[in-house]
Amino acid sequence: MRLRRGRYRAWLVMAIMASLAGSLAAASTADTALRAAPAGPGPANGTSITINGAALGPSFQGVGAISGGGGNSRLLIDYPKAQRTAILDYLFKPGYGASLQILKLEIGGDANSTDGSEPSVEHSPGVVDCAAGYEFWLARQAKAIDPALRLYGLQWSAPGWVSGGSQTIWTAADINYVITWLNCARSYGLTINYIGGWNEHGDGTGMGGPAWFEGLRAALDAHGYSRTEIVAADSVVNLTGADVANDLAANPQFDAVVNVLGYHDSCGYPTTGIRCIVPPAATTLGKPIWESEIGRMNANKGAAAMARSINSAFIDAGITALLEWPLIDSMPPYLPMENRGLLWADWPWSGYYHVNLMTWAIAQTTQFVQPGWRYVDGAFGQLTGPGAGTYVTYEAPGRTAWSMVVQTNRASSRQRVTVHVDGKLGRSLVHVWSTNLRPGKPSDWFVQDASVRPRGGGFRYTLRPDYVYTFTTTTGQHKGDARIPRPGPMPLNYTARPDASGEPAELATQNGAFGYARDGTVFEQLASQSPVYWQLPDTTAYPYAVIGGTDWVNYRVSAQMRFTAPGQSAGVICRYRRPHLMERVTHFYGYQFIVTDSGNWQLVQELNQASPVTLASGTVAPLGAGTWHTIALATYGPQITASIDSIDVASVLDLGSAGSSHGLAGISTGGWYQVDFRNLTVRSISIGAYHHHRG
Repeated sequence: MRLRRGRYRAWLVMAIMASLAGSLAAASTADTALRAAPAGPGPANGTSITINGAALGPSFQGVGAISGGGGNSRLLIDYPKAQRTAILDYLFKPGYGASLQILKLEIGGDANSTDGSEPSVEHSPGVVDCAAGYEFWLARQAKAIDPALRLYGLQWSAPGWVSGGSQTIWTAADINYVITWLNCARSYGLTINYIGGWNEHGDGTGMGGPAWFEGLRAALDAHGYSRTEIVAADSVVNLTGADVANDLAANPQFDAVVNVLGYHDSCGYPTTGIRCIVPPAATTLGKPIWESEIGRMNANKGAAAMARSINSAFIDAGITALLEWPLIDSMPPYLPMENRGLLWADWPWSGYYHVNLMTWAIAQTTQFVQPGWRYVDGAFGQLTGPGAGTYVTYEAPGRTAWSMVVQTNRASSRQRVTVHVDGKLGRSLVHVWSTNLRPGKPSDWFVQDASVRPRGGGFRYTLRPDYVYTFTTTTGQHKGDARIPRPGPMPLNYTARPDASGEPAELATQNGAFGYARDGTVFEQLASQSPVYWQLPDTTAYPYAVIGGTDWVNYRVSAQMRFTAPGQSAGVICRYRRPHLMERVTHFYGYQFIVTDSGNWQLVQELNQASPVTLASGTVAPLGAGTWHTIALATYGPQITASIDSIDVASVLDLGSAGSSHGLAGISTGGWYQVDFRNLTVRSISIGAYHHHRG
């Protein structure tokens, strides 16, 4: 049941005004017949809450997470089956782990969109490969675990052909591309419930954005996707400038096609969850308001901000769904946005993974509340006292159950809460679960505490600071107890092979797209032209991909490559690191050996800047197109050696570059064209082999 548009608007405005006035908590006299809290001193006075089952607010629409933006789920598909299944259960299984309710997927566009590039299903117009990448694989696994999970697609980048050379996706060609992606999803049995526009590019005001969304709606309806809802505009909250809510209010045609208002960083950036805001116009439109990306939080230290945000987003701004970014950290090291997500799963060779505190901060809501439950009016707000915390109460359809989530992260001491429960909600036993929001004590995360039996219409409970609690009449929750293998370093004996994504296993594309041909031995750079970038567009950027572990120092990376046309170049990379997000994707630390079809070669040192330093250069006989050649780059301490067809062409000492002392291996192409690769290997160099090679 949903509130009618006018009632929702009026309710939301009144609720936000009440929150700002600090008067949302229902006051009541303490009932001496109420059962006392668990052991521990509490204040004589605290917060009194009345749960009135007849006072219903809008529908809760879920808490989810985002795979993409970009490349952060890359290694998950390469995990051994047992550990991969366990990880997926921790993410999506109802009543177990995070129990996510929405999964947002990146619509791949062949361009770097943070920690990697996700492949397009249509690198060139009309040439469709629905098997490209791993997002559909992930969605199928997740839906098999929880058929009620809702899916949401969004573009960060797009293949260059959609833009007509203008670095924009606000085109008719891009609408057709989105329909192609939806058709691919449908071919895998997937229903995409929500679709967005272009990540953090506003509603397109001045660039044809409203018209693009209107065109998207028409295309969706024409191709059998009339039930797919549009989210706009997946942009950062803007209180002083142009905003999608203002545009919707002024443009009835635009307003008619948008189903959900999607904002980013409503609760701060990096997220704090102390105060959540949306533009005033958003609260008057009668549409659901979502925090469609809440992110850049450390997986453990940021869990408290996540717990605060789930509550404060609704209390302060009427937000009814939140999506955490990213879903998981499952990618090579030395990329800009490491150590985020609900789990760390960077070690497929050992099967090791780590379930983070973020998982349990989310589980305190998602394991106890389902989409379609209603917020209980008058039973959400601020706890008594500055920084004491917040609480939100939810009710199941038919008054069959209720849950209340309370967080005390910024409280300075213990405090008492007194809860009065409407008799029509029943006198059921109240189960209590809690999570210590301080990192470092997994045994205190998602713990079932002693249950409470209401007496005299309610109960009292003493809350500790830095915790999130759930009081619930539901059952069936579990923390999960999967056995996790011991961690181990990535072996330095890599040989490329295809994985289920059609890419070389464990190779993480940073720009462009690298995928196997049908024979499973040759893989190619597939992106046919410079893509439309989410941010930092760069016409000089080139495709490349990396692989490796944190202790890769002395090794040799080698690959056979074949040019497909004159004027092409390709390379191999050693000791790659890219620590800074706000740098172009081709700004990184490392060494790169580049050869051209004409026989020219360069050994360069990348120093996270536009122009690398040339360490050596020269010419060999032309390599030409259509024939295989082997290129290799080896590092041992300060010695850097490059070879073509097993003949060393450069050997230099780099004595002053601590910034290039360790890092990942990789391959590259000099432009947006097909170069073929096979027999990509990385091998350790021992001191004996080094001295033998030196002669």
